[in-house]
Amino acid sequence: MKQPQEISDTPDNTGLHDDIRTLGEAFSFSAFRYVDIAREERLTAILARWPLLNELSAEQKEQACRS
Repeated sequence: MKQPQEISDTPDNTGLHDDIRTLGEAFSFSAFRYVDIAREERLTAILARWPLLNELSAEQKEQACRS
């Protein structure tokens, strides 16, 4: 049986995540956690629009917590 694909929390191919990580390394922001608010809003809208996807995502998070 095919494993369900995880909903990725990585940003799109803009390279923004790499830029933030590079700045963090350059300035020793070890405790800095970048949150892409626009991405979070898009993901929330997608999960609201697709209830089954939302349910599968919740199940996947539960399984990850158990591991």
